[in-house]
Amino acid sequence: MTMEFSIGQHNAHYEGVYSAQERDWRRICAVDKADHIAGLLGASAAGVGNVLEVGCGTGAVLARLSAIGIGRDFTGIDVIDPATNLETDGAASAPFRWSSYDGVTIPFADGSFDLVYASHVLEHVPEPRAFLHELTRVARNFIYLEVPCELHARTNRRALQSTLDIGHINFYTPDTFRLVLETAGLHVAGFGTYDHSLPVHAFHSSRVKGLAKSLVRKSLLSVSPELATRLATYHCGALCRRVEPPPPRDR
Repeated sequence: MTMEFSIGQHNAHYEGVYSAQERDWRRICAVDKADHIAGLLGASAAGVGNVLEVGCGTGAVLARLSAIGIGRDFTGIDVIDPATNLETDGAASAPFRWSSYDGVTIPFADGSFDLVYASHVLEHVPEPRAFLHELTRVARNFIYLEVPCELHARTNRRALQSTLDIGHINFYTPDTFRLVLETAGLHVAGFGTYDHSLPVHAFHSSRVKGLAKSLVRKSLLSVSPELATRLATYHCGALCRRVEPPPPRDR
């Protein structure tokens, strides 16, 4: 019996020095990711002081959060040393700090950060709930997660292999994403379903093609998010808070 999928070294796609195109891609996508966080935080953003990103990559999302005024002190950690591909235009000095970690235990004390987030990371980790527990442990107020919802009517083996090749080993719908969060002890305080921005759609094609694709996808999403996510890959983001266990009952 042959294996259905080709399984390579997990997350090998992210090792080494990124090309200029890859860095540009991440910088453009960072705008969307940070804006999603800002949108769900709303007025609560004013109370965010220190921020931790787990799976920070080039640091572009933290840099964007700083640029739009969310947070005053920023820490980024990743299993790959962030120095390998760090965005240095303003994000290499205080109030930014960067380090690598083992991918299991976040090296900070309980309740260390006002906002802890991992954007497009959960789909990569072997133990999603253990990962969520660690995020929750070091969070004082908010936890934000975002994933691509890649399971829908048009998902096939070829699509799964393609996304597996870039390290995705967990696949979600909006409902299964919420289920993982809630069964990890998180309260979902805000939830959003998102399409890419026009610059992202146009990045690998042309502005005209990107605009046409964006109009179709955004129209479908505005008419029915439930139908849209059953037909194509959109992104879902969740702003969460820890669910405190109930006090013990008197006997």
